[in-house]
Parts: sequence; C-alpha cells; structure tokens
Amino acid sequence: MGYGNLAYKYDYAEEKRQEQPKKRVKKQNTAPARGKKKAVGLSYASKVASVLIVAAAAVFMIVQYVTVNETHTALNAAISEYEFEESVTAQKSFELEQSIDLSKIETEATSRLGMRRPEKHQVVYVDVKKSDTTVKTANEVEGFSNRFAGVIKNIKGHIIDFFSI
Repeated sequence: MGYGNLAYKYDYAEEKRQEQPKKRVKKQNTAPARGKKKAVGLSYASKVASVLIVAAAAVFMIVQYVTVNETHTALNAAISEYEFEESVTAQKSFELEQSIDLSKIETEATSRLGMRRPEKHQVVYVDVKKSDTTVKTANEVEGFSNRFAGVIKNIKGHIIDFFSI
C-alpha cells in the first residue's frame, strides 16, 4: 500500500484560485469630483520662511526673558538696599530719641539763647468747637465692598504673577 493523500483534489484547486490576485480595472472618472480638493504641499520657500519666523520668535522670547530676569534682579537688589536703609533709619531715629534730654535742651535755651518759660498771663487757651478726633467705623474698613475689591485685586495679582515671564 502506498502513502498517499486521500483528500479530494477539489479543495486544492479552489485554494489555488483564491491565491491568484484579481486584476482590478480602474474607472476613469471623466467628471471632476465635487467638494474634494487636492492636498497642496508647502513649497520649499514657505518651509524656510516658517522656520525663520519660528526662530525669530524664539530669539525674541529669549531676549525678553533675559530682560525681564535682569529687571527682576535689579528690583530685588533695590528692595534689599531699601530695606537695609530703612532699618538704618529706624535705628538712627531710635538713637536720636534716646539722646534727646529735655533738661539739657532747656538749659541750652535759657543760657545760650536767652529764652525763658512763659508766665501765666502769657498762656492763651483756645477752644476748638469741632472734634479733633477721627471716627472710622468697622463697616468702612471691613465692609463687603472693601473685601470684594481686595479679592479682585488678589486674583488680578495672581493672574499677573502666573502669566509674567
């Protein structure tokens, strides 16, 4: 007995026919397609121009960033110098207040300048009819409109800080 295949030959013939590619026939469209446009590619000059524009924008942004950064650095230096000078001024004013002795001033005024204290008949008292105090109520300081304006200013400051370079 031989070693053969007992399958029918029909299946083999169908597989062979399916493997062969079918030739497609192109229809020639004589009428132009409506609504469809051919994709237009960018020309070499427009590509170069777009790259140059992007490069110029990048250089401009870098220059602006450097300028803003230098300004912030100068501002921070000026603020720190101002705070130092303000502390020196406060210290000097405190020392000045400590050095002032009213008895010393009085002796200097009486001896060197020839001044003397006023007598009772030389003192004139003035009555002020209007109050010399200022009254500020809590509604003026902590009212809704003031709080709302403060919130708006705070939000505006945060937005400016967020979008600044």
